[in-house]
Amino acid sequence: MKHFKPLLASALTVAMLVSMGACGGSNGASSGNSGEGTVIKVQTFNNPGFGAATSERPGADLWKKFEEAHPGVKVEETAAASSDDARAAFNTAISTGSNAYDVYLTEVDWMPSLMAMPDKFADLTEATKGNDWVDWKTQGATVNGKLIGAGTDIGPEAICYRADLLDKAGMPSDPAKFAEWVGGDNATWETFFKAGEEYTKKTGLPWYDSMASNWQSMINQLEESYVSKDGKIIATDNKDVKDLYDQLTATKDMSAHLQQWSDDWNAAFKADDGFATIQCPPWLINNIKGNTGEDFKGWQIADVFPGGGGNWGGSYLVVPESSQNKELATELVAWLTAPEQQTAVFTTASNYPSSKKSQESKEVSSKTDPYLNDAKVGEIFANRANAYDVVPYKGNQYFDIQTKMTDALNRVDVTQEQDADAAYKQWTEDVKALS
Repeated sequence: MKHFKPLLASALTVAMLVSMGACGGSNGASSGNSGEGTVIKVQTFNNPGFGAATSERPGADLWKKFEEAHPGVKVEETAAASSDDARAAFNTAISTGSNAYDVYLTEVDWMPSLMAMPDKFADLTEATKGNDWVDWKTQGATVNGKLIGAGTDIGPEAICYRADLLDKAGMPSDPAKFAEWVGGDNATWETFFKAGEEYTKKTGLPWYDSMASNWQSMINQLEESYVSKDGKIIATDNKDVKDLYDQLTATKDMSAHLQQWSDDWNAAFKADDGFATIQCPPWLINNIKGNTGEDFKGWQIADVFPGGGGNWGGSYLVVPESSQNKELATELVAWLTAPEQQTAVFTTASNYPSSKKSQESKEVSSKTDPYLNDAKVGEIFANRANAYDVVPYKGNQYFDIQTKMTDALNRVDVTQEQDADAAYKQWTEDVKALS
């Protein structure tokens, strides 16, 4: 997940984040790792699919299953309203050593900075030795042989689109025909934006939701973007970054000019004048459903992606060394990320597994989604995962540089307070200030 992102905040906030500081270093356990009377506190964001299902938040009810297998243990989840909120609370807790939680769900883009301080986190290697992940998922959380993060989902990308709006415009709306229209097996960002130009010129309606949304996908296709593999910040000198920026900002007229995760963005998913396409990792399907209602007809998904493959999101679970229940928390993390639980999460909450065994299971590979016109989502996301062949190097400065780039794009696209050149110039200054 990108997990990195909220559904409607009101649907996700299980407990207010402002209470975190009051928890201090104790999580209320009365008997340490013995189990009896122990509360394991977990911070998440968006919807990792672990909890009980509700009308607004699908889930596999894994907390209950773990509790049943561990009498006297209670798992208490706090779901932040956004990944940014979760990140802020996480940073404060880890830096002060007074952790409010035994387990944290962390975004994939956070991991480089966590890997720079591996001593802060428990080694999960032994506990998870029975688990299996795609190789790049494990590599992204391993420091000198120490596994500090257990992989949950990954975010292989397809394209979700409003078939109802395309039908109305007389443009390809069948998934196979849509895929060919945007480039098919040879789809590029150029062919994708060319189709968008046709649509916007004909209808006067936006092709995509926001520049920031597309940028997340585009930048993740570069092996080196902001930081080189030898640890140098190359963001402002990297011609590939500037070329992508110029290509994206030139499509301004195709944008709905919406800030991701805002109320206006949420409402546009079902609006008659809403955007026609969105880059679509599995976890985003929950956002679409949550913002339209399960009965809405119009959204479909195509097995295609510009540049061949992309990955947006996918999280890890980490256990801070200062956890008062480190042994049980580690056991919980290992169990949650085992193939069987990853399968349960995908079948109930759409988050695509990082476990190879889970991906190959019949439950995952044969899954269809009635909301998306019975699309074979298990098959589609397997194809998209197999097309993902560039694992970007990020480095511990990546998250902050990316945040500044999102701010720059929003100044061009959302508030429109700067043109592309001015926003890029300010971004370069922001990056220099970070370093």
